[in-house]
Amino acid sequence: MRVTPELFLPAARRLVSQTNASIDEAAQRLVESAPRHGIDLMMCFVTLEDSATTPSGPRGARPIPVVREACLSVKGSGRTAMLFISEPLADKDEPQARGAERVACIHASVNHLRGFHAPDVGLVQALPEPEELWSIEACAQAGFICVGTLTYMRSPPIKGKEAQKLAGIADEHAPWPEGVEVVRCSDLPPSELDEILGEALESSYAQTLDCPELSGMRRRADVIDSHRSIGRYDPSMWWVVMFYRQPRGCILMSACPDQRATELVYLGLAPEVRSMGLGKRLLAMGMGQARRAHPTWGVTCAVDERNVPAVKLYQRLGFEGLSRRVALVRPI
Repeated sequence: MRVTPELFLPAARRLVSQTNASIDEAAQRLVESAPRHGIDLMMCFVTLEDSATTPSGPRGARPIPVVREACLSVKGSGRTAMLFISEPLADKDEPQARGAERVACIHASVNHLRGFHAPDVGLVQALPEPEELWSIEACAQAGFICVGTLTYMRSPPIKGKEAQKLAGIADEHAPWPEGVEVVRCSDLPPSELDEILGEALESSYAQTLDCPELSGMRRRADVIDSHRSIGRYDPSMWWVVMFYRQPRGCILMSACPDQRATELVYLGLAPEVRSMGLGKRLLAMGMGQARRAHPTWGVTCAVDERNVPAVKLYQRLGFEGLSRRVALVRPI
């Protein structure tokens, strides 16, 4: 069933980490903070214990609802929604019925989005950790496909010789290869920006190693909107790679003050410019700009583990792996 306000707290108890030292306090914080973070708890679907076996309160009071499984959808930018799914109980074995209920909650959430939020949501996603097999299996049974395992990486603040090395790679006065021009998005005509950026992004998806299963699933405008929503959008930190005046790649970076980091939102090049050594130079340029703006911040990114050339590039420029997530999506 879809939750009602009386079920907010019981549902939140199942949505917070079951290894939390105080599940009740964590659940209360979730309920209280949800409106500030744009989370609508009415977008949660749950299964309940049979009321006949549910413990009761004082004599004459209604039975206290016990939520067994829950799935909450949170709408995001770019016509996406993220699913948050209840974990197995920490102190109990996982019976088969629990898994079936978890799948049913996911189905109910997706069907609700399709029926009532289709103008706002075109893609539903989940990002469990690789060890959370219960979540991966439930999403797979609910029709989600895996589009890659993401490694989240971070390059810490650098100085001295490392900073000099980065500046050497990103030499702004060195000429670009023949036919190549790198243009800041802030220098492009606003009326043409999204068209140029969309073409640059789309050209970079050809033969990509970064979540290739996503190709064609989303509209250009939705992808651009998602990228702009990350951190604090600044078009002077977004660049388009032009090859003989045609958009053939881009690097997009955004400041994230809450994390005290600059995020590499996207770096991609079309096949015809991938063998020119542009990736390393573009990344060094973006990192150099980020360091100058925020010297004490790190730089973060996420990359599909199958994209070995990109992973090696990030490692060469000082990035280290922090965590991993399995990217699961379902178009609706």
